[in-house]
This record gives sequence, C-alpha cells and structure tokens, in this order.
Amino acid sequence: MALSKSPGSVISWLGSQPAIRIIRGLLLSPKPRHLRDLASQYELSPAGASDILRRLKKAGILKEHREGNRRCFYLNLSEEELAHLTSLFQVFERRLIEERAIKISRHAIDRLTWMDEAYKFYRGIKKLRHDPT
Repeated sequence: MALSKSPGSVISWLGSQPAIRIIRGLLLSPKPRHLRDLASQYELSPAGASDILRRLKKAGILKEHREGNRRCFYLNLSEEELAHLTSLFQVFERRLIEERAIKISRHAIDRLTWMDEAYKFYRGIKKLRHDPT
C-alpha cells in the first residue's frame, strides 16, 4: 500500500481529525494500543473510536490482534510508508510548536506591558500622595 489518494490509503484519512490523532498515536507507540486506551487518550467515545478503527482496519491501514478479550491495534504500513508518515507529522508538529511559541511570546509581551502600565500608574499615585500642592 502506497501513500496515494486511493480510498484505502493513509493520505485519504488525513482529513479526519480523530483518525489523524489515532494514526499519530499508533505511529508513536512502540506496541499495539487497546481500543479504550486510544478512545480515552484522544477524547473519543469507545463507539466512535471503534468505528474509526474498524474503517482503518478495513482500509488495510491497521491490523488487530486480541489479548484476552481486548482488541489491540497497530499500523499495517511498510517501512517506507512509516518513514513518510513520520516526516509528515514532524512538519506539522514543528509548525504547531512555532505557532505555540509565537502565542506564548505575545502573551508574555502583553503581561509585561500590563505590568509596566500598572507600575507607572502606581508610581503616579505615589507621587500624587507625596505632592504637597
């Protein structure tokens, strides 16, 4: 299976946020993941996670095995596909980190500006209190 836009490809699933989160979680996991574990980590209902996992399995992207009465899932991709997918997620994660850094910087500047204004206001009041006129 290649990273094409055919219905059974990983690329065709990149428009679904829950599917992206599950695929990324399985990509980062060194071992198969349990359905309820994936559902709780990505804030999905067990039924919703089960539906996504079932469709990803039907598309050939995932494989399933049982550990007792638990269903565990893992990616069914070639080494080349895993490498491409990993580099794709790295690009998105780098972008998210940059956006968060900008947001944090703006927040810090806003806080410092507010603190500076509050300090100037306090100094002005203090001068007025000590002004004999």
